[in-house]
Amino acid sequence: MVPGLVDPDLLPAALEQAKALEPGPYEQAAPSRNVQPAASEDGPAFRPAQFGGTTLFPFARSPHLNALVLQAGVIDFARRALGTDDIRLYQARAWSKYAGQANYEQPLHRDLNHSLVPTRSEPGYWHLECFLYLHDVDESNGAPRVVVPSADLSLPTRPFPVTPADAPEMYAAERPAPGPAGTLLCYRSDVWHRGVDLAPGTERHLLIIAFRPADADWIGFDPMAPLVINRDYLEWAATCTPDQLSVFGVPKPGHHYWTAAMVEAMAIQYPGLDVSPWRDALG
Repeated sequence: MVPGLVDPDLLPAALEQAKALEPGPYEQAAPSRNVQPAASEDGPAFRPAQFGGTTLFPFARSPHLNALVLQAGVIDFARRALGTDDIRLYQARAWSKYAGQANYEQPLHRDLNHSLVPTRSEPGYWHLECFLYLHDVDESNGAPRVVVPSADLSLPTRPFPVTPADAPEMYAAERPAPGPAGTLLCYRSDVWHRGVDLAPGTERHLLIIAFRPADADWIGFDPMAPLVINRDYLEWAATCTPDQLSVFGVPKPGHHYWTAAMVEAMAIQYPGLDVSPWRDALG
């Protein structure tokens, strides 16, 4: 749990923008979403309705929410956590949950769907997943649960999710991860965790941000290349530094990719972007 990495002045407006991305609680949602009330479902499980409140980056008409994705403090922390300056953002989403919109109780699991190969828990190989809380999150409004290993805890060797009947000792060892607005919950690929249901009348809003080493091509989730035809992304990117754009894979100034012609083409593709750093690096 890492506090203080983002500009607190962005949080109130970002929270309102996150709420505007979704139609709201279940009874106000469009019927086409086909969300079932939690009362009709029992037990921890993965249900499509749990993810109905996710919205892919960039977020339309949400400049404050977009700005939180690549805050300098977050990038710096991710680089230190991954042990390299050359990192890539491979997942960015907003996730809103409303009590009663779904049964959010999940089984304990690891996010194996982020990697094409088994994950290695060694420096240089793991990926970093983060939840950025847009408001105060506690046990009542969906603070995630994480397993805290101990000397007498034997984790199962099988990779798929486990239920309370499969491994009661794991559920006994899980702990909530509450935090105030602006907290970054960070976890590695080998951490067992799960989402839980919300108390009546509550809601939860956060950003999902995930990073990997640049050369770990086997790790991925959200496609980034299609962003260049998205107007909201281009408007946001025009406010970015070369260092911020490098996290998406844009070569930094001085990289052998850049020629005078490519710098001018970049200015056309990214209207409003200050391309002088790339131009100056050409000498």
